[in-house]
Amino acid sequence: MDIKDIFSQIRSMVNNAMGGGLSFGQPSKLGDLYVIPVARVIYGMGGGGDQPSSEQETEKEEKTETDKAENKTKVKVAFSGGGGVGTFSKPVGLFSIKEDRIKFHPVIDLMELVALGSFMTIFMIIMKKLRFIK
Repeated sequence: MDIKDIFSQIRSMVNNAMGGGLSFGQPSKLGDLYVIPVARVIYGMGGGGDQPSSEQETEKEEKTETDKAENKTKVKVAFSGGGGVGTFSKPVGLFSIKEDRIKFHPVIDLMELVALGSFMTIFMIIMKKLRFIK
C-alpha cells in the first residue's frame, strides 16, 4: 500500500471522528430553551515514512597479541518513521434557541480583553507623541 493511500485513509477517519461533533456540543434543554455550545477546533497531523534496508560495509579493527587483523562486516541500515495527531479546542460561544428565535452568545476571553486594552493604551501613547491628541 502506498504512503499517500495510508495518509488519505487516516485523514478520512480523523475527519469522520472529529467533524462537526467536536465544534458543536450536545444540545441541553432548560424548560423551553435549548442551548448548544460552540467551540473552535483545530487539528493537525503529521507523519514520516521508511527507507528499505541497504547493506553497508564497515571496517572493524581487532587487536590481538600477535598482530592486527582487519575484519570487514556487512551491516544492514534501515530508516523508519512515525506520526501523530494533535487537537486544540477553544470555546467560542453558545446558541440559544427559544421558540422561533435563535441567538448567538459569544464567550469573552480575559486574554482578548487584556490584549485589546494593551493595544488601545499603546495606540493612545503613540497618538500623544505624534501630537494628534493634546
